[in-house]
Amino acid sequence: RRGRGLSLVFHGSGFTGSGEQKLSGKIALECTEEGEFRILTASTEIGQGTKTIFCQIAADALGVPLDRVTVGAQDTSLVPDSGPTVASRTAMIVGGLIHDAGVALRARLERERPPLRVERTYVQPDTVHWDDQTYCGDAYPVYAGACTIADVDVDTATGEVRVTDLVTAVDCGKAIHPVMAEGQIEGGALQAVGWATIEEIKMRDGRYLNDRLATYLIPTALDAPRLRTILVENPYSGGPFGAKGIGELPLDGPAPAVIAAIHDATGVWLDEVPA
Repeated sequence: RRGRGLSLVFHGSGFTGSGEQKLSGKIALECTEEGEFRILTASTEIGQGTKTIFCQIAADALGVPLDRVTVGAQDTSLVPDSGPTVASRTAMIVGGLIHDAGVALRARLERERPPLRVERTYVQPDTVHWDDQTYCGDAYPVYAGACTIADVDVDTATGEVRVTDLVTAVDCGKAIHPVMAEGQIEGGALQAVGWATIEEIKMRDGRYLNDRLATYLIPTALDAPRLRTILVENPYSGGPFGAKGIGELPLDGPAPAVIAAIHDATGVWLDEVPA
């Protein structure tokens, strides 16, 4: 039997509540005597395109070619503490600081000679209000949202579920690098398909029975459905060029969409994953 399911989700960008305010992430932007620019940040490249988009943001703010901007080594003895590379904060929070530093450094270069260095520290927007005592208020400065539609085939004899088609529309604010943004979403969506269908943690007496990738199955290219991504740009005024965070958002939508599709195919609601 075949079914189709839909989910609507949203995910906060940055640390919850006063998290970003307490972190006070910092970055620096330098201009050498030779007129080259270097970004100094603790945000690391883990495959999500950090180094590429940071250089794009800085180059645009500085008004210089992309090949004149580099990212320094993420060595904590050499760079400011930008905070950890988590919480869907890299593009929006740290990228925003880089943009502001680029604008400031460009203005200084009009009246000063290099070498020059500009630092920026995150400041919570006046529009965000959070009470640590009651744990109430604006949990995040902004949310990214997504709609996911999943098509599934269900083998009623074996119970096997195969996701055949997955479409995700994501409000990313602004896609700094559209190709890499789509790749981020597709990778997260495939991970979520695995979570929804085949990834099962088994324990006995407090120990994992499947504690390695030989026994804990994750989806491969052969398990991947047809993946399609639609980028919806609804800019956020507090992000660089309107960008929001999308690091974790792609994992939120596929599982509930798959469960809804299984219901559409069989009339049965499942209340846990993997299906």
